[in-house]
Amino acid sequence: MKILTICILVLSLALLKETSVNGQDLDSSDASRLPAREFKRIDIFPAISHSPETNLTLGAVGFLYFDLANDDQATPLSNVEYVGVYTLNQQIILETRWELFMNQSRWRSRGEAFFNRYPDRNYGMGNDAGVLIVEVDDEGIRDTLNYLNFNSDRIKFSPALLRQIRPNLYFGMQYNLESLYHLRIIPDQYYFINADSVRIQSLPVDGVRSGLGFQLLYDTRDHVLNPLKGSLVELSNNYYHRFLGSDYRFTTVTLHARQYINTIRNQTLALRSMGAMKFTKDEIPMRALSRVGGNKFIRGYFQGTFQDYHLTAFEVEYRLPLWLQPTDAKFWKIWKRLGLVGFISAAQVFHEPSDFQIRQFNVAVGGGMRILFNPTSRINLRIDYAIGLRRGPEAYDKRQSGFYFFLGEAF
Repeated sequence: MKILTICILVLSLALLKETSVNGQDLDSSDASRLPAREFKRIDIFPAISHSPETNLTLGAVGFLYFDLANDDQATPLSNVEYVGVYTLNQQIILETRWELFMNQSRWRSRGEAFFNRYPDRNYGMGNDAGVLIVEVDDEGIRDTLNYLNFNSDRIKFSPALLRQIRPNLYFGMQYNLESLYHLRIIPDQYYFINADSVRIQSLPVDGVRSGLGFQLLYDTRDHVLNPLKGSLVELSNNYYHRFLGSDYRFTTVTLHARQYINTIRNQTLALRSMGAMKFTKDEIPMRALSRVGGNKFIRGYFQGTFQDYHLTAFEVEYRLPLWLQPTDAKFWKIWKRLGLVGFISAAQVFHEPSDFQIRQFNVAVGGGMRILFNPTSRINLRIDYAIGLRRGPEAYDKRQSGFYFFLGEAF
């Protein structure tokens, strides 16, 4: 009932929301007649969101759009996403992500920065989430889990500056800095009940990792935030070393590809695949591992349920907007903002390339609803429910699931 109330409230806000350009209010029909690129817009919404990692969040979320392209109509608008929330899990999340286009798309900057303070889970390494831990509370009550609860503070700054070398093709440098500190194990008493679980003690969690590398980006999407068609392919690497201020030394290589197919009218078939590899003879901290789960990647599993050096993943999502036949009917003003989605995903992590097995993919399925905030920015409220089909270890034989309530598409 609470979720239904929240959805009705957000939908009402969306219906009242108008497009604001240079301080003037315009409805969606006026947006298509805007003059050349005199554009600046700020969308701010209540940050009412939900995921298994955060529970319910309260705060503000929004997008800033502006033109850095000198009135070049072929250049996408720059955008900055910003989030500031407090969650019912006593978490603090301050985040920003940006995609900036400059000098008629000859230069492009993208990246993210954030500060997080919240309880988290350590599932150890491996593709089976096979850790078994018994937590003991002050009253002596025991609870068997396949993860260890901990608190921490985390700062991340990850910018990239790219130069266009051919149409839609960019190359440049990227930097990644992440510091996890104030690590605190939540249970006062706990013990392991299987031999494999002890490996979790050798997995480092806190510390600083600082790495420099390159990024090669091919992007033909028709819209950065919510594409109907086009491709995005990103090949990147980072080299982490002590001379860069890192506590850890390793190299990462990641290939990330998305394809958007406009099947009919405003419907979209969205495809994503990812491969990631880590190379080192030393230890890699938990947050630097290839990780499965979360609100934007393999929904249905808690972020980090499966984590190891290497990863292969695939996702398929079909997006079906319901605004197919506009009319002047009053009910249509609500109906035209709604959409439906269905998705399936599969991912596998492995420690050595030889460990990869076709049968070991962790599969999740789900579906949801979309609420369009305004046609100009094409930002949707995303309401998803997903189920992870992989069960836990024998003593914790449970399936994971997640309800996700966020602004913006998963990919």
